Amino acid sequence: MEPIIPITETKSTPSPVRGTLADLIACIIGAAASVIALAYSALFFSRFLENDTHLWGVVSAFLLCFGVGAFGYVPAGITSRIAYKAYKSGVNSRGLIFAIILLLPWLFLSIALVMVSDMSKFYSLPIFIIVNLLAVWAFVSYYNLRRS
Repeated sequence: MEPIIPITETKSTPSPVRGTLADLIACIIGAAASVIALAYSALFFSRFLENDTHLWGVVSAFLLCFGVGAFGYVPAGITSRIAYKAYKSGVNSRGLIFAIILLLPWLFLSIALVMVSDMSKFYSLPIFIIVNLLAVWAFVSYYNLRRS
């Protein structure tokens, strides 16, 4: 027969600070924006494929569509990843500063798209709203991190 050993509590390490619901929402918005930008790049590339018959035309269309589209889906994807890390393990100032740097050009571009550009409001307003929501998340998170 085995001896009876009392159960003792072991010291557990404290769990890391978790992010907020705003971090999760920013992650979802950034991921959705990244997927939409990538889908638009693929859509425009497929439109080029309808008319191009030469290999060089297809290659240049691919570079054009996905290269220019990278200005949309790469910052949105990186911002989504930063927000996901903030949600999982807490926010850090380095990630937030990087997200702000990625979003600043898009803030000005989205304002120009809405105010100055001839682009339809149907396309420019969602870009404006998404970029502003992500920027507000980054700025408020950075402010709260510095305040605490």
